[in-house]
Order: sequence, then structure tokens, then C-alpha cells
Amino acid sequence: MKKGFLRELNLFDASLLVVGCIIGAGIFRTPASIAAHLHAPFLVLLVWLIGGLLSLCGALCYAELASSFPKTGGDYVYLRESYGNLTGFLFGWTKLFIERSGTIAVLAFVFAEYLRHIFHYGEETLKGIACLSILVLTVTNIVGVQWGKYVQNFFTLLKVAAMIGIISFGISRAHTTASSLHPFFPEGVSFETVQSLGVALIFVLWTYGGWTEAAYVAEEVKHPERNLPRAIVYGLLATMVLYLLINAVYLYYIPLGMMPKEKLVAATMVERAMGGSWGSLVSLMVALSAFGALNGYILTGARILYALGEDHPLFEKFSQLHPDLHTPVIALWFNAAIASALVLTKGFEEILTYTTVAIAVFFGMTGFSVFVLRRKFPDLKRTYKVWGYPVIPFLFIVTTLFFILNACLRDPKESFLGLGLVALGFPLYWFSSRLKTRA
Repeated sequence: MKKGFLRELNLFDASLLVVGCIIGAGIFRTPASIAAHLHAPFLVLLVWLIGGLLSLCGALCYAELASSFPKTGGDYVYLRESYGNLTGFLFGWTKLFIERSGTIAVLAFVFAEYLRHIFHYGEETLKGIACLSILVLTVTNIVGVQWGKYVQNFFTLLKVAAMIGIISFGISRAHTTASSLHPFFPEGVSFETVQSLGVALIFVLWTYGGWTEAAYVAEEVKHPERNLPRAIVYGLLATMVLYLLINAVYLYYIPLGMMPKEKLVAATMVERAMGGSWGSLVSLMVALSAFGALNGYILTGARILYALGEDHPLFEKFSQLHPDLHTPVIALWFNAAIASALVLTKGFEEILTYTTVAIAVFFGMTGFSVFVLRRKFPDLKRTYKVWGYPVIPFLFIVTTLFFILNACLRDPKESFLGLGLVALGFPLYWFSSRLKTRA
């Protein structure tokens, strides 16, 4: 008889999981890309605020869904309950071979890249260290969710402390009004300004990604109907405050026109605030930040495969838990194998681009699930309901559609490659259904 998950995660653990998965390496990379499109500090801070508020709209939707269906698998469960097994299968397939394995590979790349700033090794060694980081964290999570929790909490607290340190140093040494902040407001607002905000918002929303992660471990959270909504919302709000503050400090020390040329904005800012060469310290901080986020995605990714395996014979092996450790061992190893294969065969930018659009489609569908499930299960107990319904879910859906459209226009080849891989799930679903019929 298969044993179930252990409820080892409290509200604090689940909230740190959300914060740790959101704050990976994006906040140290994307400010340079955003500065290339916006030409006034006010617009930069505005786009981070807008991105945070739009992400909060999504978080509020997920909070209701998580409180209504506190099951392992997160949005896989919501999509299955809303639209049926086919949609759930397509989402699980997309997570398996596109988004989740790609995110794990990207974070492993970032971890190894920033370590290289300190230890100076070659490309082959970089890929080896990236794969080794995936292996080490996979083994850690196989040993038990408690060990995965300890690693997650430690690295999340470490990266939050590092960000607070950067912000504090920046503020403490800011004695006068910085010339880099002038002019603070744009000279005028045109259609091109709005377009630029739209492009910058793509980078911002990607950097805010990760607030859904607590929902995937619902059956390992204590009192999930109460703690999951709080963890998702609290985690996102805490991250939003940190993002706004650190971007304000970046802008104080680095002129906006120079920022696109800076590969490591945080390192440049710290050097200007404190003097001397602090690049290695900041590189280590970014590496540890990526390592912590990597652990979070490995922990939650296997739970999606577990939920997929419970419903579909083709992936049945993924639903097996270790009898003593209570962890989805096969799912964890499979995730590690796919991610390591991506590290060894593809580059950072390739992985990042082709994962973006495919999963955004399901984000929009999950937002619409709030409407579907309220109609489908009107008497279902909901300990939390979306504030501002129906406006908030509608805003989230529209934002997601905007995100998909912009990504397709910017990178049509990679975007349609991702959507093509989603379509491969249709024949696989038919094959899996045949297996179920024969059984």
C-alpha cells in the first residue's frame, strides 16, 4: 500500500518557498535589459510596481484555487478539475519537458556562471558544475522533504539578508541627491513610451515568476486551506517590496543610460557605494541565490509529475513514493535527467526563450479556472475568495494574453517551437488513454 506525503511545512516554510523561488537570478540580470527600453527612473520603478500588482492579481487567483483544492500538483489539479483530463495532461506534459525542466536547467546555468566569476573555469567545467548542482539537490530532496525544507529556508534567508544588505549599504551612503536620477520623470508620454513599458513588463513578469510554487506541495503543508493562500500572497508581497527598494538603489548609483552595459548591476552598484572590488562577493551572492531557487524548483517540480502519474498510466511510475522517505523518488530522478540533458545540449538563452510562451498559455487558463470552478462547484468550501472578483481574475487573464502576444512578436521562432512541443501532448494523451482502457 502506497504511503502518503508527510505534512512537514508550516506557513513560514511555505512562504519562504515562494520567496526563494521568485528571487533567483532575475533581479540581478533583468534591470540592465529593462533600462535598455525605458529612459526615465520613474518609468523603471513604475514598471516594477505594475508587474508586482499584476502578479498579485494572479497570486490572489491561485490563493482561492489552492484553498479550494489543497492537493499536490497545484495548477495541474485546477486545470484538470476545470477543463478535464486532457488539459491536465497537456499541462503536465508541458511542465515536464518544457517549463520546469527548462527552469531547473536555467538556474543551474546561472549558478555555475556566477561561480565562474570567482573560480575562473572553462565552458565544459561550467556545464559539469551545473549538472552536479542538480544532482546534489535532487539527492537532498530524495532524502526527505524536511531536508529540502532546511536547504530552501537557509538559502532563502541568506539571499534576502544579502538583498537587505545591498539596500541598507546603498541607503546609508546616499548623502545627496544623485545626478543619475535626473530627470526623474519622462519629458512626455507617447505611444512609443507605452510600447516600451510593455516590452519591459515582459522582463519584470518573468522576474516575479515563482509565486505559484507553494501550491505544488499542498499535501505537505500543515493546514493547507489556510496556510497556502497566506504563503502565496505574503511571499509575493515581501518580494515586491524588496524588488522596488533594490531597483531604487540601483538607479541612485548607476545612470540609467549606463545600466544596459552592466552585466552585473548589483556588483557595479556595490562597488560605487562601498568602493574597492566587491564583484566577487556579489557574484557569490547571486550564485547562492540561484542555488536556493534551484532547490525550490526541484522540490516542487517532482510533485507535478507525481500528480500527473496518479491520473495517467503513461506516467504511472512518477506517482510512486519511497516507502520510508515519503518522497517521489522516480519523479525527482526523471526531472534531474531531463534538466541535465538540456544543460549539456543547449545554451542559456535558448532554454529561457522556448519555455516562456508555452506555460503562459496555461497560466491564463488557470486564471479563468476561478470563473469555471465557481460555476462548476458553487457549494465547494472556499476558505479564501479572490478579493475584487471578477475584476482581479480578468486583469490577470488579460495580462497573460498580453505577455504571450509580446513574446510571440519578439521571438516567433522559439515561441512557436514551445507551442509545437505542447501539441505533441495530444497523441501522447491518446496513447495513455489506450493504456488505461486496456488495463
